[in-house]
Amino acid sequence: MQEFNSTDGFVTKRGAHVRRNLLISALVCLVLGMAIGLLIGRFGTCPEQPELDVKDGVFLPGISEKIIQDGDPTISDEIINNIKSDNIRDYLRTLSEFPHLAGTDADYRQAKELHDFWKHEGLDEAYLTPYDVLLSYPNVTDDDMMNRIELLDDTDGIVYQSPLREAILHPTENKSDVVPPFNAYSAPGDVVSERLAYVNYGRLEDYRWLKNNTSVDVTGAIVIVRYGKIFRGDKVHLATLHGAIGIIIYSDPADYTLDGSTSRVYPEDWWLPPSGTQRGTIYRGLGDPLTPGYPATETSYRYTENSSEAQLPTIPAHPVGYGIGQNLLSAMAGEEVPADWRGALNITYRLGGLLNTTGWKIRMFISTKNAIRRTYNAFGIIRGAIEPDRYVLIGNHRDAWVFGAMDPSSGTAVMKEVSRVMGNLVQQGRWRPRRTVIFCSWGSEEYGLIGSNEWVEQYVKNLAARSVAYVNLDTAVIGT
Repeated sequence: MQEFNSTDGFVTKRGAHVRRNLLISALVCLVLGMAIGLLIGRFGTCPEQPELDVKDGVFLPGISEKIIQDGDPTISDEIINNIKSDNIRDYLRTLSEFPHLAGTDADYRQAKELHDFWKHEGLDEAYLTPYDVLLSYPNVTDDDMMNRIELLDDTDGIVYQSPLREAILHPTENKSDVVPPFNAYSAPGDVVSERLAYVNYGRLEDYRWLKNNTSVDVTGAIVIVRYGKIFRGDKVHLATLHGAIGIIIYSDPADYTLDGSTSRVYPEDWWLPPSGTQRGTIYRGLGDPLTPGYPATETSYRYTENSSEAQLPTIPAHPVGYGIGQNLLSAMAGEEVPADWRGALNITYRLGGLLNTTGWKIRMFISTKNAIRRTYNAFGIIRGAIEPDRYVLIGNHRDAWVFGAMDPSSGTAVMKEVSRVMGNLVQQGRWRPRRTVIFCSWGSEEYGLIGSNEWVEQYVKNLAARSVAYVNLDTAVIGT
């Protein structure tokens, strides 16, 4: 009988089993490979693309053609052709008929009238934004308390006193609410000195020349300087740094008349007359002095007026015309000034120091006071058809020291007429701008760009991201 070999049988059975597993694995791999190939074939190739229309110019697939299409070139001509100069003239007459100092009832009335005008003329929206800001005003109710300059004799009797108000040179100027000459934010004070020093334009180089070439010391003196070359607020600041106790700023005919002549002046011509006085701010900052860096809303925190953050002037300052300036300069003693310090008055310009009559003194009485008042910006808006979140701003301030015919009302009159024409086209459904147009009328600009500055502080992030352009219409027209 043949004997069974258990080892050989085990090997034979194990080999058959391995071969069967390999065959199954190969079949599985083949099926998986075919499946993966089919999937790659289905999804790994690009579908057939439809043919794109061939277009001229810039073309961005998937972007609305409105974004890239040119505007209607005939609209510009239509807007210009519809501007009526008679309307601008009528607007200007109305705007400059009465004084409209910032923070007064007249200033608010003009803001409200602009708001109502824009609503009536078809603009999409109009609104006012109020801010409570620090403004400055002279005394106008009590003659004894009004700003003035005096020359006193050795018994303190008044030898000369500057007029309390400007001369009325035309019947239309005879308005009770014309504010007397003043420098906004001047420190109030009653200062007297035996010394009056002339420092040309009141620049740093003028003080240096005076110190290096003369014995004139302005410490404890009142200084008189002429308008021009630098900002009036810097003149006051430099006078303070050099120890002056007060400053008078006058307009010399060399700088404000034709060839220095006083024969052709207002009302016969447009040059500054002897009584003409340049009012203006002497605040060296921008925006509301008490809320630097953030908007002057009703609930805002405010610094005090005497804080270093407010940066308000600390000595009395007062502007005068060259008629008053001549009386003061004529009373000065001292050496003659160098040739480039001479103005066009018919006097001998002297450096000063003491006055030319023994015992005489000069007095500045300044009662200007600061007060928080409400000021308004007015806005008229035409929404853009394609990019409504992009802004084109057209702006001008509204307030004036007195009537403001050229500055700023000429610009406001032009802005009103442009907005009227654009608004009517929108109202008729014939046109809409690509981007949003915002017409801006700023309040309290004359005091230090206050209205515009506060608005920008309030909306700075949106404006920085979305503003495209700003068109400034301040003083759109000058001349006669």
